[in-house]
Amino acid sequence: MLRTLLLTAVVFISVSVLAQKRKIPDTSAYIQQPDRIEIQIDDYDNEFTVINGEEDGLLVVKETSVRNQNGYGWVLYKLDTALQIEWTKLAVVPYAYTYRGWDYSEGDFFLLFASGQYKPEEFSIFRIDGEDGAIEETEVSTVFPIGLTHFEIIDNTVIFAGVANMRPAVLTIDLDEKKPRVLPGVYNGNSEIIDLYLNDEDAVFSVALLERMNNKRLSVNIKTYTTDNLMVQNNTIIPGEKRNLIDGAPTDFSSGFQYVAGAYSAKSTQYSRGLYLAKFMNGRQQFIKYYNYADLRNFFDYMGNNRKERVKERISRRKSKGKKNKFNYRVLVHEIIKQGDEHIMIGEAYYPRYSSYQTMVPYGTGLYDRNYNNVIGYKYTHAIVVSFDKNGNILWDQSFPIDDVFLYDLEELVTVNILKDRIELLYLEENTIRSKVIKGNEVLEGKSYTPVRLNSSEDEFAKKDPEVEGLEKWYDRTLYAYGEQEIEHRRENRGRSRREVFYVNKVRYNPNEHSN
Repeated sequence: MLRTLLLTAVVFISVSVLAQKRKIPDTSAYIQQPDRIEIQIDDYDNEFTVINGEEDGLLVVKETSVRNQNGYGWVLYKLDTALQIEWTKLAVVPYAYTYRGWDYSEGDFFLLFASGQYKPEEFSIFRIDGEDGAIEETEVSTVFPIGLTHFEIIDNTVIFAGVANMRPAVLTIDLDEKKPRVLPGVYNGNSEIIDLYLNDEDAVFSVALLERMNNKRLSVNIKTYTTDNLMVQNNTIIPGEKRNLIDGAPTDFSSGFQYVAGAYSAKSTQYSRGLYLAKFMNGRQQFIKYYNYADLRNFFDYMGNNRKERVKERISRRKSKGKKNKFNYRVLVHEIIKQGDEHIMIGEAYYPRYSSYQTMVPYGTGLYDRNYNNVIGYKYTHAIVVSFDKNGNILWDQSFPIDDVFLYDLEELVTVNILKDRIELLYLEENTIRSKVIKGNEVLEGKSYTPVRLNSSEDEFAKKDPEVEGLEKWYDRTLYAYGEQEIEHRRENRGRSRREVFYVNKVRYNPNEHSN
C-alpha cells in the first residue's frame, strides 16, 4: 500500500496500555473496545504509520528527528492482537531517503523509500521480520523514472504501478533476483490505472484500467497476471450504446468467472448516473446490467426526510410520464465481494470542493484577468451497499449517511465488515465511531455513535476534531482505530494535566448480539 508522507520531526516515547476503571456509555449495543495503547507525542514527533499484519498483529512506525552519522532513527513497535508490545527496534533511515509506502506479506512488514532526490528510479525496501524485528535492506531499480501510485508485495514479488512518460506502467521485481520486468499490455496512451487487486492465496493480481475506446467512449479493462508476469485473463467490458464506464472493481478471478461492478455515466464525465454489474466467463462477457440511482430503494436515505420524500415524489412523477430520472453523483467504488451467491458492491458518494483565485495573464500586448478553480478536497455524503444475484439483478441496497466529513485526499472512508449474518458499516470522525448494522433490507441497528475509549473515566478529549484518525479492518470481526489525541486528565482536588498521544484501540462487535 502506498502512503506519501512528509519526513519531519519525532522523538522519544512512553507507552501505556488500557486500564479502564469503568465503562463509558456507548450508544451502540454492538461495539466493544477491549484494548488500547498510547504512545506519548513529544515536541519533535511528527508522523506515525500503522501497518496491518492481520493475525500477526500491528507494526507502529514512528519517524524521529534523532540523528546519528548515518541518518535518522525511526522507532518500530510490534504489537500483538491484544496491543501488547512484543518488541521494539530502531531503524536507521539515511538522510537522502524519502518514505514512499508500506505493505505486509507472509509474516514480514515492508517499508519503501525513494533512495535519492536525483535518482527517481532508485528505491530501497526495508524488510522487517515480524517475529524478531530483524531488518534487511534491499536496493531495487525501476530502470526508468515512474510516478508511483501503488506499491504492493505478493509472494516475494514487488509490484510498482504508476505513470511513466505520461502513460500507465506496472512492473514487478523479484526480491531475490532484483530484476525489473514491465507488465505487458498496460503501457499505452489510451488508459489509466484505477487500482490493483491482489489474490494472495492464488498468487495472482489484477490491474483495473480505465480505457478510452475507438469510439471515444470509456470502458473498464481487467487484466489478471501471475507474479511471473504471465497474463491469465484479459476482460474488457463492452458497455453498449450511450454508456461510459468511469470506475470498476473486480471479484477474484476464479474458475473462469469474474464479475466487475462500478459506476457509469451518459457522457465522458466523472459524474455518474448509476451503477452497473458485468459478468465474464472464460474471457467472454455474459452480460452487463445498468441501474439508475433512482432504481435503488435506499440510495437517497442520507437526505433529510422532507427532501427525500420530495425526491421520491419527483421520481414517481417522471416514471408515470415515461421520462428518465437523471441524478449525477461522483462515487468512489471500494470493491465487490462474493458471499455465497451474492455479489456485494460498496461505494461512497462525494463531491469536490474548489477554491477560486484570479490572476493577470498576458494577452497580445496587454494583460487580462483569468479565473482559476482548484480542487481543495472532497466532501462525503453517504456510503452505499448493493447486493446483486449471480444474474446481475439487485437483491437489496442500503445507504449509510456520512456526517460533514471533508478530506483533502480522495480515499476510502467507510470500513465495511461483511459477515455471514450481517454487514457492519463504520467510520471514525471526531473521536467517535459512527456505525450502522444491516442484514439485507433489514436494519439491525440504525446509525449509532460510540466515543473512542480512553484509558480512564477521568480522561476526556481536549480537542474535538483531531488532525489524524482512522478506522481499518484487522482480522476476523476485529478492527482497529488509531490517531492523534489531546487528552485532559482530571482528578478531584488534584487539578488537571494534559497529554498528547498517538493511540491504537482494538474495536470489535459483540458476537453474542443479533447473531444467528
